[in-house]
Amino acid sequence: MSTLLAFPIEPAHLNDGTPVQLRSLRPDDVERIKAFFYRLSPESIFYRLLEYRTTITDAEAKLLCDVDGVHRVAIAATQFTEAGEENIVAVARYALVNPETPEVAEAAIVVEDGLQGRGLGTLLIRRLVRYAREHGIRRFVATVHYNNARILRFIEHSGLPVERVMEHGIWNLFIHIDAANLHLN
Repeated sequence: MSTLLAFPIEPAHLNDGTPVQLRSLRPDDVERIKAFFYRLSPESIFYRLLEYRTTITDAEAKLLCDVDGVHRVAIAATQFTEAGEENIVAVARYALVNPETPEVAEAAIVVEDGLQGRGLGTLLIRRLVRYAREHGIRRFVATVHYNNARILRFIEHSGLPVERVMEHGIWNLFIHIDAANLHLN
């Protein structure tokens, strides 16, 4: 079992003091991932998937929860309702692009709309970058819609060197996470 899959719950707080928990995504999170998807705005879904979608299938949710802690990694932020139910409110993930280049992984992050701009993305990406560095990842690649100013600013303010290539209205970003100057504040 990888260290991420055995990663204990890590309590954290957003900039405004709101408590969350960071933990690895698990196979039993399928229904929580589906509920998370349906709480996202159409804009957040579009910016994450680069297409308009109104549904997620059981198979897609299961695939999202299928992580191994080595080639496919996902860290979830969760909160508990007053009734004690755990909700996923954000996910940061990476997956190796090609097993022949194990130092390069495609990365993505999505935060529930009501929690955006409160430091949750920063908490997640710091944890994801730290884990990736510990496991030999040196570069993230990401595809970002040209109009997604929020995530482009987020990446720019991280302090990590980024190369950008525009293709058909999509930025292909090459983020060098082995750089020492990770800010994300």
